[in-house]
Amino acid sequence: MGTQSSLYIEKEEDTFIGVNCYFDGYPEHMVKEISSSSYEDLYNWIIVAGTKGGFRLFAPSTDETEHMLGPPHYIYNPEDSGDLGIDYIYVKHRDGSTRWRDWASKEWKVV
Repeated sequence: MGTQSSLYIEKEEDTFIGVNCYFDGYPEHMVKEISSSSYEDLYNWIIVAGTKGGFRLFAPSTDETEHMLGPPHYIYNPEDSGDLGIDYIYVKHRDGSTRWRDWASKEWKVV
């Protein structure tokens, strides 16, 4: 697999829903894609991806997004880095801000 990431959206304060993305999870790619997506669009992308087991690739700006073909799978806690193989974690908040960190860091970067 490629560089894996977890992508979350804040539903309510301190309540999240997310999915895993299995390729191209580097910040250079993901921050651009997340920033170019509205909160509502990203929420819809995550809900659909979760029904299919997550994203294979998240790239809505180039219309290249691909879903996995697995059973439904959602994740709910961006503070939990226990999902083995995850390299980066991304969270889009209701106010439109995005924060991210690598899996081993406790320090979030804000975009």
